[in-house]
Amino acid sequence: MKKIQKAVLLLVVILISIQFYGQEISKLKLTNLPSLPAQATTTESLGFAGMLGGAHNGVLLVAGGANFPEGLPWEGGKKVWSKDIYIFENDEWRLSSKQLSEPLGYSASINTDQGILCIGGNNATSTSNSVFMLSYNSASKEVEITAYPKLPESLAFSSAVVVDDFVYVVGGKNAERSTNSFYRLDLKKKHSWTKLTDFPGLPRALHTTAIQETKEAKKLFVIGGRNEVKGQKSEALTTYLSYDFKNEVWQDEGTLLIDDKPMVLMGASAEVMGSMHIMVYGGSDALLFDELENIGLKMGSEQDATVKSELTGRRDAILNNHPGFSKDILAYNTITKKWFVYDSLSTKIPVTALSFKNNDDFVIVSGEVSPGIRTANVQTFKIADAAHPFGILNYSILVLYLLISVFIGLYFARKQKSTDDYFSGGGRIPWWAAGLSVFGTLLSAITFMAIPAKAFVTDWSFFFLNITAILITPLIAFIFIPFFNRLKIKTAYEYLEDRFNYSARAFGSLSFILFQLGRIGIVLLLPSLAISIVTGIPVETSILIMGILCIFYTTFGGIEAVVWTDVMQVIVLLGGSVLAVVWIMMHTETSFADMITYASDREKFNIANLELNFTESTFWVVFIGGLASAMVTQGTDQTIVQRYLTSSSVKDSQKTLYTNAVLTLPATIIFFGLGTLLFIFYSEMPSKLSPAISNNDSIFPWYIVRELPMGISGLLVAGIFSAAMSSISSSLNSVSTAYCNDFHLHFKPKINDIKLLKIARVATMVTGVLGVLLALWMASSEIKSLWDQFYRFLGLFTGGLGGMFLLGMLTKKANATGTLMGLVVSALVIWYISVFTEINFLMYSFFGVASCFGFGYIFSLIFPDKKKAIKAL
Repeated sequence: MKKIQKAVLLLVVILISIQFYGQEISKLKLTNLPSLPAQATTTESLGFAGMLGGAHNGVLLVAGGANFPEGLPWEGGKKVWSKDIYIFENDEWRLSSKQLSEPLGYSASINTDQGILCIGGNNATSTSNSVFMLSYNSASKEVEITAYPKLPESLAFSSAVVVDDFVYVVGGKNAERSTNSFYRLDLKKKHSWTKLTDFPGLPRALHTTAIQETKEAKKLFVIGGRNEVKGQKSEALTTYLSYDFKNEVWQDEGTLLIDDKPMVLMGASAEVMGSMHIMVYGGSDALLFDELENIGLKMGSEQDATVKSELTGRRDAILNNHPGFSKDILAYNTITKKWFVYDSLSTKIPVTALSFKNNDDFVIVSGEVSPGIRTANVQTFKIADAAHPFGILNYSILVLYLLISVFIGLYFARKQKSTDDYFSGGGRIPWWAAGLSVFGTLLSAITFMAIPAKAFVTDWSFFFLNITAILITPLIAFIFIPFFNRLKIKTAYEYLEDRFNYSARAFGSLSFILFQLGRIGIVLLLPSLAISIVTGIPVETSILIMGILCIFYTTFGGIEAVVWTDVMQVIVLLGGSVLAVVWIMMHTETSFADMITYASDREKFNIANLELNFTESTFWVVFIGGLASAMVTQGTDQTIVQRYLTSSSVKDSQKTLYTNAVLTLPATIIFFGLGTLLFIFYSEMPSKLSPAISNNDSIFPWYIVRELPMGISGLLVAGIFSAAMSSISSSLNSVSTAYCNDFHLHFKPKINDIKLLKIARVATMVTGVLGVLLALWMASSEIKSLWDQFYRFLGLFTGGLGGMFLLGMLTKKANATGTLMGLVVSALVIWYISVFTEINFLMYSFFGVASCFGFGYIFSLIFPDKKKAIKAL
């Protein structure tokens, strides 16, 4: 009774905490920093256009730029360039004692670890090809300027990005015209700039650039700008381009469309946001610019004083009444390739401003708010569209669901009288429940969230990864399961000692334990990321909530609690997934036939890339690697093998396996289909997907909470919690089983069973704590896809293990010496492949199995040992 009271109290505290954190926050946080100080020649700050600078060593450095201190340009004011440098430190600006070597503006600036690289620019007399680094010396409290290799040509109004220690410069304008130039500098070698293939289409300057992930690879996007030739009418550009860094090719991405209307963006600022968005701040739409430019060209060639005066009047009227530049912040999704207006400000966003990333903030310094008019304002922007009111109904369902999970554990706690009860359920678990448990363990939160995300971002190329789990079923059913049941073993690794020696068993069990620790961390972190986006609860808090509850009921409930919570999880998640499919199809304007056509045209149904390339996720990589991974998982993973061992006969164990196989195909279709449907939904309504989503695996939970009805969304979020907890509980119980049987009993074989049961519970708690700590560490690291990380762990830790089992079961000549030597070689092979080759991580398991089997057999022939009775083994 006391245990129940403690569980209820704990969940009440959780509910209160959730309510506290679950407040909706603004889409955009805008902060005004102190304005730039006035110049010595002015009483108030005018601001500058075309400044250069960025952030370094905890301060902001801004320099140069141009303004009109003597009056407006159309009233005769002269444009003046500056060479002053300003430092922003301790919330105030100060003028540096250092200056640029010459007045300069309209350079490309990029933040690097060493400082701020400033590239090109111009002034009143010339366009520059100089390149230098601005850095801040924390000791001297001053700016240092370091010369870098000059550009091969002089450029202003260009743009630059940095990726993997390389700086890329795109486009710009020389003294005569805009260019298609594309250059690269290696920041490590700093020898000279490399001329790369010019970008396609018209030349462009005053454009903006950003780097973001796409379906294929990381790409550079070049957006907007204009093509300008001295003495001629310029052309504003509505197109945008991309450059694939991996394949080194340019692609015309088409026209920038907002509500199906072409959009011109000149002089805008851009930042990368989340895992798939680019944010573009402001920009000139060129409508009045075109008119002013036409007037200017006519005035230059007009001889009639009266006509010239009329043109001057029209120009001045436009400039004096200019409405200013855009207030809009645009967003571009690099996966759906859709543009939309994210937000509109109450004030104009300056163009030709200095902009850069400073930690999580995007800083825009000074700039031009209308032609000839500067601003001294300095603002920071932060996109923060994450937390969303979850509602008391959803919270109540979440807590009730968690309570049920805990009560299941407490209910079965009273049946745990021995280690046989704790590890095997005392023969009380029916085969169908064990089968659902196998499916639920393999399903987990990884499948529920990561597969739809994978299909959303890419296609169905990973489909056969799940199908291999079905294809491997006969091998497991007719080779592995009969061995395990006939030998009456408690862990899969006990077989390795019977067949080889204790060292083989110890390695197998230790590999499993290490892999499960990694798996616990991943399975804890994945839903925590989603829950953080859904409710605003910190990721660390979600990890602790799930970890503590899971450790609690697994420690007391044993394998029976694990199996029956798995059964509940499977019913909720599969039912909820079907509901989500129906709901998406009901709430899109596109017909089902048009959905299929739309997705097909964008290659979202690509299921088998037959190219013989083992560095990408081709069919051969997915199929071969998937078979090896499935064999390792279903044949040697104690979390799965333990379900076979709960059955009293080979036939029931095989039924357990078949249950998983039967459910895998429809579940795979549902989850991959969900990803494709989400792609269609967010292509149709791009503004509904927040740019603040920093991890692709959060896409489906985002849809659940934002689009599904109240109550249903609460149940599915509870199901995410439960899916993670059920998978973790499987790992906890299995690790405890492996430790007690493979290690503790080996050194203390005469230990009392009741005492061993206590040790098993302690092992469960220790494993849980270690897994939680690992998840907390992973939460602070940048991991793009946890699906990828899961299979990387699987290959690195357990690949050779599958080879050991196959050696023992399929060959008579394999011996302990040869097998262990093969295992060492296998580990070296996998390590070499993972570090020194680009072979896809899905192949790690295959190479682990194949190299251990092959080398183990060869070494067994070279180093034969005395025959032991292996016929039954």
